Formats: sequence, C-alpha cells, structure tokens
Amino acid sequence: MANSDLRPMTIGEVLDRMFRLYKERFWLFAGIMSFPYLILLVMNTSIAWLSRNPRGLVHTGSGHPPDVTTVLVATFGIALLVLVVTFGVTGIGQAATTFAVSDLYLDRPISIRRAFGFLRGHILQLFGVIFVTGLIIGVGCIFLIVPGIILACRLGVSVPVAMLEDCGPGKAISRSMELTKGFAMQMFLIFVLTIALSIGVSIVLQVPFTILAATPRPHLLPLGLLMLQYAFTFIGQVLVGPIGAIAFCLMYYNLRVRKEGFDVEHLMASLDAGPATGGSSAGPVPA
Repeated sequence: MANSDLRPMTIGEVLDRMFRLYKERFWLFAGIMSFPYLILLVMNTSIAWLSRNPRGLVHTGSGHPPDVTTVLVATFGIALLVLVVTFGVTGIGQAATTFAVSDLYLDRPISIRRAFGFLRGHILQLFGVIFVTGLIIGVGCIFLIVPGIILACRLGVSVPVAMLEDCGPGKAISRSMELTKGFAMQMFLIFVLTIALSIGVSIVLQVPFTILAATPRPHLLPLGLLMLQYAFTFIGQVLVGPIGAIAFCLMYYNLRVRKEGFDVEHLMASLDAGPATGGSSAGPVPA
C-alpha cells in the first residue's frame, strides 16, 4: 500500500489505516513485540517456578520460615522489579514499532532487525520519556483522575516525538503538548480503543484459567497450568501490543501534516536527498 499519502486524516481514517497496516504487516509487528514481551514471559515464569519451589523465593537457610517483614520486603522488591521490567519492555516494543510504522508510512524498507537497530543510542531517551510522562500522568491522576486522563491524551505522542525527532524528555513532552493541542479527544479515542481491545483479548484468553482456579473452590493453579496461563498472556500482549503504538505513530504524522505542513516538508527533503540515499535511511524525521 502507498503509506506516504501525506494528507490530513480524520480520526476514523487514522484508525482505518492503523488496522490495514496491522493486518498487512501482521508478522512484522508481532515479531517486533514478541522479543520484549518474551523477556517478561521468562521473568514471570521464573518467579512462578521459584515461588512454588520448596525452598521458596525467600529462604533463611536455618530451616525456619521467614518472618513477616522479610516476606513483605521480598514481595515488594519482586513487585517493583516486575513493574520496572513491564514498563521497560513495553516502551522498547512501542519504540521499535514506531520506527517500523515510520518507515512504512514513508515508503521505506523495514524489518524486525532494522526496527530494533534504530533503538541504538535512543534507549536512555526512551526510558527518560517514559519515566517523566508516567510521573506527570501519575501526579495528574492524584487530582481526581480527570487531569491525569487529560495529560495522558496530551502526552500520547511523546515517544514518537522522542524517537523520530531524536530529542530528550523535556522537548518531547513540550512537542507532544503542542502537537496534540485541540486534538485531545482524538487521542482519548485511541486510548479507549487500545484499552478496550486489551481488556477484550485478556478476558477471552484468561477466562478458562479463572474458571479452573475458582472451581470447585478457590485455589492456586498447578504450576503447569500457571505456565500455560502466562503463555496465553504473552500471546495476548503480542497481538494487542502493536495496535496502540501504530495508532499513536500515525497520529503523530497526522498532527504534523495538519499543523506543520509535513507533506510539503517531506517532499522537499526527498528531492534534496536525491537517488543516492535510495530512501533506505530512516533516522529522525525533519523536525
């Protein structure tokens, strides 16, 4: 498909293009998401195995069960580790998908390896943007939730800005606020769609395990079934994970076309580059 049709799009057209891109390049996006989420799968299954091990995750070495404080500290540490890794792998998947969508949108060649290759030199920027935006949204949610939702919508293209314009958290956040001004509702609709799809897929894949754990009475799943549950969770993450990243990257370009005439800008940049580049170098787009 001709993805470099650089014209203003309605939110319906953005979502339509997102679904078409996802369908046409499904294995590309699933492959990109499978690598970071595989890390999360290995970590979760390892924690589950260790927790079912007779020696346990917390072992005192004295043969006596650990005290409550030790258990609480260990539980908090594990929960914090899972949270940090989850945010990290989600961000890596979103960033790699952003590079892939950018190249597809601008009719450049792309592969899984190439998408992850663009992350070299951008990891600190990525984690910085994720941390700062998460902090801002979290503070906003403290004030009756609504400010946090508004801030999430306004900061929705921070990662595409940071990755494609090669800038730090401060500039990425200010650029996102500038680009999304007047388009917060469209960003909100993308959030609602991605959250609804995530919940829907999660329900479909997790209901059988919930039923098994609840009948005939509530109990822990056997280790084998728990591992299978994590495998199904991994499948759901790979299936749904690319959707939001694709939509936000397309929205980033849509906002630049609307507010900055990116269609003319890109055309002039292509003419200046000439045939020597062959359009194979992605890198940051013109800011």
